[in-house]
Amino acid sequence: MDLLLEPIEPFVPTWGSPEEWNSAYEKLESYLRAHEVDSHLHRAHLITMILRGVSRRWQNQSPPAPLSTLVIQEANRLLNEWFVSIMDLPDGTATNFTAADGRVALFLCDGPLRWPYAFLEPRRIPEDLKTAMRRSLMRAGPELQISNMVPRPIDLGLFPEIADDAMDALNRMPVIKALIGWLIFLTILTYLFWTTR
Repeated sequence: MDLLLEPIEPFVPTWGSPEEWNSAYEKLESYLRAHEVDSHLHRAHLITMILRGVSRRWQNQSPPAPLSTLVIQEANRLLNEWFVSIMDLPDGTATNFTAADGRVALFLCDGPLRWPYAFLEPRRIPEDLKTAMRRSLMRAGPELQISNMVPRPIDLGLFPEIADDAMDALNRMPVIKALIGWLIFLTILTYLFWTTR
């Protein structure tokens, strides 16, 4: 798909400091890279489009958040609209579809690799991208369901049973238990005596 570029106009913000705009640009570029927008040309086009939108929206108002936050919010808004248009959901629809579902569907169908210039392009969305994303979303499977696991006793094998039986027998015969204790103690003393000589 060809990249649809408007005539190149220099973008000069009329409010905010250059440092704020540069920081917002860098955050937005990282955000788009996280969505695997690898084309420098397409990424620059999207960044300019989003920065222009934020600049126009808050032109004569005091922004409610830092500029970096505003550009990410604008990118998320555009992304949600783009997913809704791809999935053919009516505007403001109350479904379980979320932007996270859209991201999963996009990555499952290898959207960023197969259609590198289609990301966030509202004017012409390839039909095969729409079909692939819808299929991917259906293939993702049912929603997570919580299940209960019944605790079971741990099977430690035969050795703990033998040790338990031996301890029970020794508890019933305290004299033998004391003799075995003294025998172990004397054995340790003898060992220490011979090793330190």
